[in-house]
Amino acid sequence: MTVLGMGRGRRPEAELTALRGRIETLLLSGLRAAEIHRALTGPESPHPISLSERQVRAHIAAVERGWAERASRARLEADRGRAIAQAEETVRVATSRSALNARSNIGIGYLNAALKAQDQLARLRGLYAPTQTELSGPAATPLGLTLTLADHPAEHLAPDEEARRLRQLATDLLADAETPENEEEEEG
Repeated sequence: MTVLGMGRGRRPEAELTALRGRIETLLLSGLRAAEIHRALTGPESPHPISLSERQVRAHIAAVERGWAERASRARLEADRGRAIAQAEETVRVATSRSALNARSNIGIGYLNAALKAQDQLARLRGLYAPTQTELSGPAATPLGLTLTLADHPAEHLAPDEEARRLRQLATDLLADAETPENEEEEEG
């Protein structure tokens, strides 16, 4: 590894790449800007360099911008396309080799590789993604929701028994309202 930061001014591109690589490694290990600065410039560093904490933060920002560029939608689509092409080629080669070696165990190994590549291809294309299923009633009308409540014994009382039960409930409520406990709460 080269010694970084011996002169003033802009660092050469190779030195800048090496420095950002070291910063990225430290950043991925969970260190913050001040800790990265200390790791690069402190006495415990095997190759201490001259760098301010502000410069470390600027390099961290550049590293994070690089991550964002690598993770952009276009880049991800290009990577997905490349992975699909590689999986298709793997399926093609493994299938043909399996056919050539059909009478030996080697053919079975190629067949297994082809099946795994086909599985990977299906995953890359999103064929295992859950599908949305919409339920509807007859002629695509919304489903009606019917609730059936459990029977209650009071629903099966005769009208005179129901009246007696309600009179008793009213008497109990009036008695509760006239108790001294409720009067004290009202005064307080």
